[in-house]
Amino acid sequence: MPKVSINLVTWNGERYIENCLRSVLAQTFTDYSIIILDNGSHDKTLELINERFPHLKVIKHKENLGFAKVHNQAIHWTRSDYVVCLNQDVVLAKDFLEKMVEFMDKNPMAGSATGKILRLQDGQQTNYIDSLGLKSFKNFRVVDLGSGEVDEGQHNLAEEIFGVSGAIPFYRRKALEEIIYQKEFFDESFFSYKEDVDLAFRLQIGGWRAWKVPAAIAYHDRTVTTTVDKLTKIQVAKNRRKKSKFANFYSYRNHLYFLIKCLPKFSWRVFFYELTKFFYILVFEFGTLRALGDVLRNRKQLKLKRQVIWRNAKAKGDVLEKWLG
Repeated sequence: MPKVSINLVTWNGERYIENCLRSVLAQTFTDYSIIILDNGSHDKTLELINERFPHLKVIKHKENLGFAKVHNQAIHWTRSDYVVCLNQDVVLAKDFLEKMVEFMDKNPMAGSATGKILRLQDGQQTNYIDSLGLKSFKNFRVVDLGSGEVDEGQHNLAEEIFGVSGAIPFYRRKALEEIIYQKEFFDESFFSYKEDVDLAFRLQIGGWRAWKVPAAIAYHDRTVTTTVDKLTKIQVAKNRRKKSKFANFYSYRNHLYFLIKCLPKFSWRVFFYELTKFFYILVFEFGTLRALGDVLRNRKQLKLKRQVIWRNAKAKGDVLEKWLG
């Protein structure tokens, strides 16, 4: 098997797919395989791939099975040392894989890593930071590190972080295999949204480390916003109102799933933050409260997962405290 397996999940990505794939094929590091899994696209995504990249293998699903389930399939079907979960709206600098592999080879306890992900805006590369990994707070709120900042070299040192974003995470297979639960790397009950946060925490609990590797550059299509880790509560609320009902529902529900599975113990900080969020949703997003029904229906399974996670924990308490604010 190649050293790196790139798993690309597509869904109605005709506006992105050509640039994404051309950036992969232009990599200076060539010891990789790529598998494309389509989640029931009904635009011209598959047509474009077949026409312009006929040599690439595409596995077609009839419907959208979600981010977690399809990436789990791809990870199981490969045997590489490293796994890259690539989003269709990402473009890689030509030495991205080379820089990431070089770092991971030198740091055997790095279970995951991220490059410096900058933003694409209207197809143009910008110097706004999209993500340098995941940053966590004492109330268990998790955001993208550096998001919205202008890149002026302030984050150019390789440093340990809490976890890696789902835009283009780079994982060590050995680490994933140590924290797998019932053949799932990503928790498939999440479907989409926050599965990267859940996996980041489980890797931390499992004793693995995450790093940002700023020398490896990638670009992600996302609208430029205020630096997200400096938002006031009012600005957080305004940001939610810009998102789709689908995104808000799954983001809220999956964060509750994450808390049930991973919160080490009761926390007043978490309680008051979640209570504030609940009253906001009650007033402005009443439909999102359907998420509570899913939580109740799945609470037994979530508690079973929690027992397994904490029974197999290798990290000490001070390691977790390091990342919670």
